[in-house]
Amino acid sequence: MSISFKLRLAHASLFCCFSCCTGPQEPPVPNVSVPSQATNEPAPVAAAPMTDPKPAPSPTPAANYNQLTAAEARVILGKGTERAFTGELTDNEVEGTYICRQCNTPLYSSKDKFHSRCGWPSFDDEIEGRVERVPDADGMRVEILCANCKGHLGHVFEGEEGMTAKKTRHCVNSISMRFIKKGDPLPAPIVLKKDAKK
Repeated sequence: MSISFKLRLAHASLFCCFSCCTGPQEPPVPNVSVPSQATNEPAPVAAAPMTDPKPAPSPTPAANYNQLTAAEARVILGKGTERAFTGELTDNEVEGTYICRQCNTPLYSSKDKFHSRCGWPSFDDEIEGRVERVPDADGMRVEILCANCKGHLGHVFEGEEGMTAKKTRHCVNSISMRFIKKGDPLPAPIVLKKDAKK
């Protein structure tokens, strides 16, 4: 593996963990201090919160899919990202299946989940045929979608050293999935007629 490739891979991984997977977020408001008496400079003004340049997608997905909240729709339909280390499934270690929040398609098994310390659930494999890979709009990364409803899941990175033997990391938003504990019945996937394979 060339040094150039390793550098590009490292850059892409960092870009994921600090850009793609954080998405547009509000920055912390700086502490407003008292004006300096020595310089008579005014106190710094708190920065305005960042806003997503794209309009928020409708929280209602295509007819007959599961109803989404505004936060879920921002990620699943609008290709946004939840904040790192805030997802309900990041540290989940229970045996079971991770399914698409929008259409119930089984996506990942708990046996393929691992702790990558990136702040989002990480898997080194998917359930065969359930996750689609497409080039990301940024031209650097590979986006992952639910193969059934095309809902945004996150990004996949390959060739990463020091993670698992498969050297693959699916970096997935918790909010894009639901978890079904082993032994509990899986809901039937919702396949719309226009999405059904002919």
